[in-house]
Amino acid sequence: LAVLQVEARTLAMLRGLLRQLHAACTRLATGARSFPSSVQETAGHVRHGVEGVQASLSHARSFHDLSGLVLAQSRETVMRAQLSIDELLEYVGQHAPLPWLVGPFAPVLVEYPEDVPVEMTKWEGCVTVG
Repeated sequence: LAVLQVEARTLAMLRGLLRQLHAACTRLATGARSFPSSVQETAGHVRHGVEGVQASLSHARSFHDLSGLVLAQSRETVMRAQLSIDELLEYVGQHAPLPWLVGPFAPVLVEYPEDVPVEMTKWEGCVTVG
């Protein structure tokens, strides 16, 4: 009985992680629309692969409900997804403009570059908690 509970919890945790991964892949695919089609396709493949793993695991109540082939394919799909995401992140890091990466913080970077000291008068009156 305890083994079945552990398996059920493990599968529930795995499903939760897959939901989070799918949500991240969906956001990535949406954000990749401004990149070349090969990048968009990779993001789409990753998302579809995660969806396939989710479908494979969706009705299992224990690992005994899954064949060794399904488990092996799921593991391979997740490993490919990880490699693809690493490649996408590397591409984005090399080709994306800085404001695209840092979002709402970009004006601060433009306004106060690292080599220009910030005027301390802006911080007068601030209370520090020690």
